[in-house]
Amino acid sequence: MSANPAARPFANLARAMRRHTALQLSRCRLSAPIEPPWGEPYRTVEWTLKSDPRVQRRVLRADCTPSDIADALQSHTPGRCYGPADDDD
Repeated sequence: MSANPAARPFANLARAMRRHTALQLSRCRLSAPIEPPWGEPYRTVEWTLKSDPRVQRRVLRADCTPSDIADALQSHTPGRCYGPADDDD
């Protein structure tokens, strides 16, 4: 049994990513559910691609499934990028 029961449903995230998209992830991290004083609970997803070391982030509902996460990562359009590969003047 996993030490973190909240992470158990997301153990197959890598498999879902391979099924949904050809993204080559270097790292992917999912937060525990965050419950704000108002609004719905949410999670943050942070990932880096093997081809781009910059961290990308997305906020999803707390009850998201691995398939929802895979869809969000695939459809993500990066905003302003910060990191070691910045080319902005």
